[in-house]
Formats: sequence, structure tokens, C-alpha cells
Amino acid sequence: MMRGGHGNGVGMNASILDGTSDAPRRKLRQGTLRRVLRLYEPYRWQLTTVIVLVLVTAGLGIVTPLLIKRLIDDTIPNNNRSELVWLVGIMIGVTAASGAFNLLQAYLNTGVGLSVMRDLRRRVYSHLQKLSLSFFTRTRTGDIQSRVSNDVASTELVLTDTISNVVSNSAVVISSVIAMLLLSWQLSLVSLAVVPIFAFFTVRVGRKRRRLTGESQRALSELTARTGETLSVSGVMLAKTFGREQEQMERFEADNDRLTEISIRRQMTGRSFFVVVQTFFTMAPALVWLAGGLIIAGAVPDESTVTIGEIVAFTTIQVRVLFPLSGLLNRGVDVTSSLALFDRIFEYLDIPPRINDPEQPVELPLDRVRGDVRFADVTFRYPADELPRAAAAAMQNGASPASGRGGRGRGPEDGGERQPSERQSIDEPLDASFRLGPVSFEAKPGTLTALVGPSGSGKTTTGYLLSRLYDPDTGSIKIDGVDIRDLRQRDLARMIGVVSQDSFLLHTSVKENLRYGKPDATDGELVRAAEAAQIHDTIAAMPHGYDTIVGERGYRLSGGERQRIAIARVMLKDPRVLLLDEATSSLDTLSERLIQQALSRLMEGRTTVAIAHRLSTVIAAQQILVMEGGKVLERGTHAALLESSGLYRRLYEEQFIAVPTLGATT
Repeated sequence: MMRGGHGNGVGMNASILDGTSDAPRRKLRQGTLRRVLRLYEPYRWQLTTVIVLVLVTAGLGIVTPLLIKRLIDDTIPNNNRSELVWLVGIMIGVTAASGAFNLLQAYLNTGVGLSVMRDLRRRVYSHLQKLSLSFFTRTRTGDIQSRVSNDVASTELVLTDTISNVVSNSAVVISSVIAMLLLSWQLSLVSLAVVPIFAFFTVRVGRKRRRLTGESQRALSELTARTGETLSVSGVMLAKTFGREQEQMERFEADNDRLTEISIRRQMTGRSFFVVVQTFFTMAPALVWLAGGLIIAGAVPDESTVTIGEIVAFTTIQVRVLFPLSGLLNRGVDVTSSLALFDRIFEYLDIPPRINDPEQPVELPLDRVRGDVRFADVTFRYPADELPRAAAAAMQNGASPASGRGGRGRGPEDGGERQPSERQSIDEPLDASFRLGPVSFEAKPGTLTALVGPSGSGKTTTGYLLSRLYDPDTGSIKIDGVDIRDLRQRDLARMIGVVSQDSFLLHTSVKENLRYGKPDATDGELVRAAEAAQIHDTIAAMPHGYDTIVGERGYRLSGGERQRIAIARVMLKDPRVLLLDEATSSLDTLSERLIQQALSRLMEGRTTVAIAHRLSTVIAAQQILVMEGGKVLERGTHAALLESSGLYRRLYEEQFIAVPTLGATT
């Protein structure tokens, strides 16, 4: 049975995201256009219809100039009124038909393009959800948001208009060139002689635009990230309490100015070249009249004759070929520059998930899960690419990651800016030498197992492994005798409920936040869960009761209220295994008491693993594991551990005996 595990390509992709490697980026760009074209495969029949309509419309466009030639050379000079009416009627009918076909083509083409955008956005979002926690701890949220929204949105013009535009203009150009050659190959040479030169410079302009587009999107990503950080509730509070609003504004202005400067360069690149192209194409009919007039006057020896009707028809067709040709050149530049956007999108899609579902998952019905948790010789080490970038850079320069000395990251003098630290778990070590384990223990159904120890000892890492946010390097973690790597991640998530110290609430109503734990929960179930979590009376007293909006991350509520709503949410989920990660830390006495009562109800009949800093919260645990340096040094009950002179007793004495009073002198 194959199991999901660590991917081998994440390190390379991390360097791509950080901009530290150009080789993978160049390799990625090979075949980018083919990958873009494959996005249209589900809509090939709609595209076929669009192409047929384009070709029909292009063919109809040749009819009118040819009819004009006949009118000028034959119908009008011969005063053939009947033919005149018929030809004019055909011209009107052709124009009306072309308009109808163009409208239908535009409708189908726009629908296909926007559907491809929708599919691409869905693919990126779905793939991001499959990535492990490590990706999100090293990547700024603003960069993720920028690629999902800004980068995909910026491809709209290319996806919605390019194929029909290229096919339409190509069909018009090809059919028009054929008609021009049939009318006069000499005049055709005059009109098309410089086109190869224009095509050469178009390729060069496109390459430069592509590079600038990549720079522009990176600058936009940086601006989006800064905006997301500084205008979040936490960011605003931080700036106001430290009086740093002006500095934040200056940094925003610097990013904004850089984005504007790059965007101007991108927009102006090749602008003068295309002015020359447009000017030549505008003057081309005059050159044709000059050449044609000289031929008619006999100034240019020629075996054939050129009529006035042929010159009029030729210049009419010429306009139809030159301006679509100009459109093709412009669109070539747009496509080339837009490939930089797709490069950025495909970079994310090419990151392999570290945690994968097994090919043949074990079925473990939730109603039969007892919750017997067993760690057997589990070891784990954070890969180097999962450390924050600043720490990794420091290690590469021979410095201690914890100290941050001895190395220099990309600062303003290097063309970049020192970035804020990535989101870092309180228990995730900065030191790459950190190693968890081997850890072995069993948490029997209905019991409480507590993990205690100083910060950085591996408590939260152990919880991450139980939740399968990471996979162990060696050893196994089993629930009811089944290795959790043999279960679908969705099934494992239903078995385990997590209450952390920083419970996340969505910016929606209390009711919707509770239903996140059970989408089909009835109002009665919501009330019962809230009552069990000691939060119903508080919710009922809110302005709109359960329909009250809690604000971003639940900031309109107190810390204790957020925790109790999170507990009620887990109660609705009804997991068999409960993971409490510092669930009562940083709370006042009343909130802690209410939450302890709520947790007592939540823990009834469930296997509970509690990560605790406050030893008072785990005194009643059936077993306490004391961790330090990634290892379990002691285990036993509270009373048994106090009798020893080990680490647990020292931690207990520090918390309950040697606690200094504020303002006390020494």
C-alpha cells in the first residue's frame, strides 16, 4: 500500500518562490505556451465553432472590395441599373451577416475565455489547499492572494480574446494577401515589403515586455502583501500602539512608486516602434496610389495594366490586411509578455504536496472509531526549506539561525527589502538541528494525555504530526491500530478536533462560524453546543444573536468568547480524538474557568491530547509527558512526577512557588 509523504521537489520550488534560482525559472518557462493551450481542451468544440465563424467572417470581408471593383469598372460605366441594385444588396447583406457572425463569435469566445479563467483560478485554489503547512509558513499571504487574484485576473485579455483575435486576423491577412496578389503582385510588393522587419522587432519588444511584466507582478505582489499585513486588524493595532503609521505610509509609498515606475516602463516599451508601424500602415494606401498612378500613366514599364477599380479594390483590401497585421504584431507582444503571468501561476501549480492521500485508503467508519492513539518511535526534523528565509540565509552564511548574525539578507541595497518574519509556530524551532524523537506513547480512549515542557521542546510539533500537518520521518502514528498515513486526510480530519490558543473565526456570523464544524447542524444543535461551551447566554445578548457578525478573525469578541465559540464548533464536529494546543493560555481567570468547564464537557468520552504551558490545567491528566529538546524525558501522573526531582517538578515550582510579584525589589 502506497502512502503519501514528503515530496522531493519542494526545495527547488522554494527557491523559485524566493527568487534565489534562475535555472528552475528558465526551465519552467519551456512549454509554458503549450500548457496555456491545454487549458482550452475542455472547450475545444466551442473553440471550433468560433474558428469556423471567424473564417466565414474573414471570407465575407473579401466580397465587398471585389464587388466595388466590379461596380467601378463595369456596372457604373455601363449604366447597368439592375446589376447595381443586386450588387449593392449583396454588399448590404454581407455586411449584416458579418455583424451577426461577429456578435455570435464574441459571445462564444468571451464565454470560453472566462471559463478558462474560472478553471485556472479553481485549480490554483484547490492545489493550494493540498499543500502542507510548511508552504504557508514560508510564503507571505499577500503573495498567495496576488497570484490567485491579480495574476489570474491579468490574464483575462489573453484568455478571452487572443485565440479568436489571432485566428480572425490571420484569416483576414491570408485571404486579403491572396486577393491582393490576384489583383496586382507589383502593388502587393509595395505594401508588404517591410512586414518582415516589423515582425523581427515585434519579437524583441515582446521579450522585453515579458521581463517587465514579471517585475510588475512581483512588485504588485509585494504591495498586496504589505497592504494585507498593515491593514489587517493586527497590523493596524501594531502600527497605532507603536506610533509607526508614518513609517508604514512611507514604505507603502516606496512600493507604490516602484510598481508605478515598472508599469510605465512596461507600457511604454515598444510604443515608439508601434507608432512607426501604424504610421507606415496609414501611409501605405498613398504609396499604392502613387505606384498605381505611375503604372497607369506609363511611367513604370509593365506588361499588364492597372485599372482605377483595381486600385480602389486593392487599397480597400490593403486596409483590411495592414491593420489586422498590426493587431497580430501587438497581440504577439501581449501574449509574450503575458507568459510571465502564467509562469508565476504555474510555479504554484508545480509545487508538489508533501502530504498525499494513499492510493488505497483504509476505510475506518467514524461511528466505529474508539480513539486509541499510539505513537511508536516517531522521529521528525523540519526540512531546511521549511525554515524562515532569514534563518536559512543566516545558516548559509555561517551564522546561528537563532541569533540572526553573520549573514546579510536581501536588503534595500541589494534591490530588495528586509521582510518581516514568516508566520512561525511558537513551538517550531528556528534551529535546523532540531530533531523530534524518538517519541513513543499511547493515549487510551477516554483519557487525557498532557504534553508539557519549555518552549521549543517539541510539544506543538507532536500535535502537528498527530493532525498530519506533517508526516514523521520514521516510526508510525496509529488510531485504533491504523496508521494515519493509510487514511484519507478528509477522514482523519473528521476524527480529530483541534482547539488552539489562537482560534480562528471567519468574518461572518456566529451561526456560520459554528456551522463550520457541522454544515448541516440545526439551530437546536447550535444552541445545545453553545450552552455546553458556556457561550449561549453571551451570544443571545449580542445585538443580532446568532446572526451577529464577529469581525475579521473574531476581533469583535473577547479572547475568551472566541475560545468558547471555537469549543462549541468542535463540539458540533463531534470528533473522537481531541487535540488541545494551549487552549486556555493568555486568558483571565473568569474566562479560563468558563473554558475549563466547557473543555470538561468536550473531553467526555474522547481521547484528549493536551499541549499545556499552565500545569494547573493538566493536573488531572491520566499521564503527563514532559518534553525537552524534542524528547520525552519523564512521564507519569502529576503526583508521581512531583515526587521526583526532575524537570516537571522544576517547572511546577517556577510556576507556583518562584513567581515574582510586579514591582517587587530584589
